[in-house]
Amino acid sequence: MGRAELVIPELSQGESYHVFCSYSSTDYQWTHALIEELEDRGLRVCDHERDFTAGRPILDNMSESIQQSQKVLLILSAEFVRSRWCLLEANMSMFRDCLQRKPIVPVLLQRDLQVPLHLAHLTCLDVHQPDFRQQLLRVLSTRNQEMQGCTVPREHS
Repeated sequence: MGRAELVIPELSQGESYHVFCSYSSTDYQWTHALIEELEDRGLRVCDHERDFTAGRPILDNMSESIQQSQKVLLILSAEFVRSRWCLLEANMSMFRDCLQRKPIVPVLLQRDLQVPLHLAHLTCLDVHQPDFRQQLLRVLSTRNQEMQGCTVPREHS
């Protein structure tokens, strides 16, 4: 990732993470490289592989982790769309977005992916675009209140 300046939003009371990352286990390598880059920049990322509490019901872990995160990153791939667990995380995120205005940031790993209908209204970031990393950093560094109901914040004039 280029070393563009990243202003890290403060975590509010009840928040433990800047972003909850939902992904299919088949996309583990790509996603973990991204998580590592984000954490190297100072962002707190919730990763179910590492941060879910062992012995606790998965649904409780999912719900609490999404609730304790400022934003939700959905790493969309064909495998994500086929996974019931991933779609459940996406649905829980949509619910939290409605209740608490927690933005969902869909990231397309595959250009030709058919985005699920319930996510199709969201603006996706495409990893194949040359400015993907800058766009992602801009989204993650924008305070939720400034996102005005959109995934990718508007450019300041």
